[in-house]
Amino acid sequence: MTTAPGGRRSRPYAGTGGRTQAPTTGLTIDTQVIVNDTDAEQPLSEAHLSALRLCSESSRAVSELAGLLRLPVGVITVLVADLHQLHLVTLQAPADMSAIDNVSYGLMTRVLNGLRAQYQEDTKGNQRAN
Repeated sequence: MTTAPGGRRSRPYAGTGGRTQAPTTGLTIDTQVIVNDTDAEQPLSEAHLSALRLCSESSRAVSELAGLLRLPVGVITVLVADLHQLHLVTLQAPADMSAIDNVSYGLMTRVLNGLRAQYQEDTKGNQRAN
């Protein structure tokens, strides 16, 4: 649930009119959302505007938007599909890494070590805050 103006709590699906299925096929959690340079001709909800603001900084994956906006992936999928139908965003499938043979074991190890270090740094910060 999210907090609405005035301190009232609303269900996450209230912003999608109760819709849980996106009409756009092929929209997955790793689909990249890229903002187009067009203006919205019709009013958008606060959730739609928040998603647009985040994607205007840089392209974002659907799952990343869900995490940043603290909304379920299903809600974000519907919101992104709405924005796509309004031609406000472009959707890009992630690169197929299975066809790339230059991803070495060493590279994957460095990525894993970097993620572990970032996780440890983040959890230390959270422990200090508590």
